[in-house]
Amino acid sequence: MNSLIEEFSMAMRQLRLKKLRTLLILLGIAVGVATVVAVVSLGEGLRINAVEEIQKSRDLTLIEVSPGFRDNGLILISGSKVEEVRELGELVCPYVKDSYVSPYNTYFELLGVPGEYRAANELELAGGSWFEPGQDQMVLGSDVWEKLEKTDGIKIGVPIKARLRLYGEDGRPLDKEVSFIPAGYLKPTGSEIDSCAFMELGHAKELSEKEYYDGILIKVDSSARVPGVREQVEKIGLSVSSAQDDIDAINRIMNGVTLVLAFFSSISLLVGGLMVVNTMVVTVYERTREIGISKAIGASEKDILRMFLAECLLIGAAGGVLGDLFGVLFSSLIDRVGRALLVSRLEIGGIEHLTALNFKILAAGFLISLLVSVLAGLYPAWRAAKMEPVRALRQL
Repeated sequence: MNSLIEEFSMAMRQLRLKKLRTLLILLGIAVGVATVVAVVSLGEGLRINAVEEIQKSRDLTLIEVSPGFRDNGLILISGSKVEEVRELGELVCPYVKDSYVSPYNTYFELLGVPGEYRAANELELAGGSWFEPGQDQMVLGSDVWEKLEKTDGIKIGVPIKARLRLYGEDGRPLDKEVSFIPAGYLKPTGSEIDSCAFMELGHAKELSEKEYYDGILIKVDSSARVPGVREQVEKIGLSVSSAQDDIDAINRIMNGVTLVLAFFSSISLLVGGLMVVNTMVVTVYERTREIGISKAIGASEKDILRMFLAECLLIGAAGGVLGDLFGVLFSSLIDRVGRALLVSRLEIGGIEHLTALNFKILAAGFLISLLVSVLAGLYPAWRAAKMEPVRALRQL
């Protein structure tokens, strides 16, 4: 321990003798670390904002079930499959989905759903009422209502005709004309529900002449139960998706983007490392006589090696601390300037922070600074350790 303290004390004295040179090296390392820290914090901030947007627009307690695929072909959602899903003890809403077109060629998706579908999605009416079972009534999403109101002039309680395309046994398309009574329309949800219409499940199946369901919506008590329920549904042979799939995809993409950005920003760290190599080589040359005397009075190669690596460690530690401080400053600058740019130019609001700094990022910046400094100083230190004392004393 005493020898370590002595080595670092000597290293500190040597660095103080060359104040300007040491300051330039520290700035080179610090700028490199700060660049990496700021870029990584930007990538982390973008990832967090993207995930938060998904969480705001998607219900994390909903699970979408669709027909599955196996080696023997497609597994359709039959009534028996729905009952198997119901046995899981969750709120289960099977549905059918078909494409309709209004007399003025406005296309919209119409879903036949049970009454529980409204509670599962927490749908709120902006006008009118929810459809009644056994009636030709439908409830429209906000976007569909706005389009049909402009193009077809629909009104609540006034029947409207639409065409449903079916296919005959020979594969030829058949248009089936049906009549609906708009019962109400929904408040905007910010999801695909806004572009859909809804009616009673049984009547929708009769219109489309379907024997199977197009999907099932499952509502669980909490998002923590989603993985377990998904696994049970997949065992039945059906395909499953949820908002967590989008979150996982965003995490993978942003992790890759952050890695690429960090790689290119680390070029500045390479410059800092080269500065350390250059400085330490010059230092070895300037201290040739000192090295020769030290080895002549009994210093081993390991002693010389540790002496120079101690200087590199001090440079790396100081550069890491200074780099983290600069990184916090750069991140704050990116947050202020970048967030203002997104709001003014791209009209993206609701972002509190564009960057996200945490202890892991700062610790990684500090450790990278140490690693770069030590690696950069290995060759000069090895060169000093291998120097012959007689030849070193003769040079100066």
